[in-house]
Amino acid sequence: MVRFRYVVKNFEKFIDDWGRFLKIKPDNHLLLLPSSLGKGYFYAKIINEAMSFLVMNVKFNDDITLERKPGNETSLLLYFIQVNVSGYCQVASDIDKIEYKGNIKRRTVFLSSTNYPLRVTYSNGTQLKLIGVYFRSSLVRKFLKKDIFHHLKEYSQVRLKDLDKKSISKEEDNLLKEIFQTDITSEFGRLVLYNRILLLVEKILNRFLLNELPVSKTKGLKEKDMDGLKEVEFILSEKELEKFPSIKNLSRVALMSSSKLKNRFKEVYGMKLYEFYNYNRLLKAKKWLESGETNAKEAAYRIGFSNLSNFSKAFKKEFGLLPSQLKL
Repeated sequence: MVRFRYVVKNFEKFIDDWGRFLKIKPDNHLLLLPSSLGKGYFYAKIINEAMSFLVMNVKFNDDITLERKPGNETSLLLYFIQVNVSGYCQVASDIDKIEYKGNIKRRTVFLSSTNYPLRVTYSNGTQLKLIGVYFRSSLVRKFLKKDIFHHLKEYSQVRLKDLDKKSISKEEDNLLKEIFQTDITSEFGRLVLYNRILLLVEKILNRFLLNELPVSKTKGLKEKDMDGLKEVEFILSEKELEKFPSIKNLSRVALMSSSKLKNRFKEVYGMKLYEFYNYNRLLKAKKWLESGETNAKEAAYRIGFSNLSNFSKAFKKEFGLLPSQLKL
């Protein structure tokens, strides 16, 4: 039995850590599996400061456990998994566990998060083809709408509940075949690989949002209601407020009753008014801290916290780490 423990910060680091564990030096983040463990390869590449990807195409000839430890930053992990289990497979988080026995084929898409542990054990003879994409939340957040990002983040926290809920579509399967047939040892092949993985991510995120988010969120809403909601969104996310505005005042801005505002806002943005306000003010503080613009005490004061301890607790609850644990 081989057991490899790791923390995901980006997938190039994962390959480097895996190489140190096996006492093999990767070649430009390409790692060939030693014959003692099986055959195949691991390859990783950083796409930009917010994303990196991992390609695994291996067949194990020993039992192996890959044990992910929680990271300091809560980021998203998207996996496309094609595995032919030979005998036994177990997937376990901190709160649940799923076991597969016999000769089983799994073709699934799995959205996970780096803030909880995950342990996967494969028995000897298992063949695994996997694409993993790492999204650094603090940066990806800039490119997604607030409600979409919030839903993705919430979905990633369900652990193994939806592990096999999303199967790989025919279109995604065709892209995966192209990826695993690509010669990643050539410069052109790696360019093709990069392109196909970005296309794969685009396809699955579109499918995820179409299936998971209510498609009729804004259907039936009058244009003036949407305008009112956008005004409220702007106030709660963009303005520096000393405290949360009263529902009465926000209702006046939106030109609707308090109950209607609360219901419509939750329906469209996926969060209650105060939850939305609290998330966005904490996100501002996080950006200030990461850029060095303020220290924790100043950031807490600017977003309306008079107590540093309360700020730290709220910050950790939202992002999975204390303000002092941010790596500048």
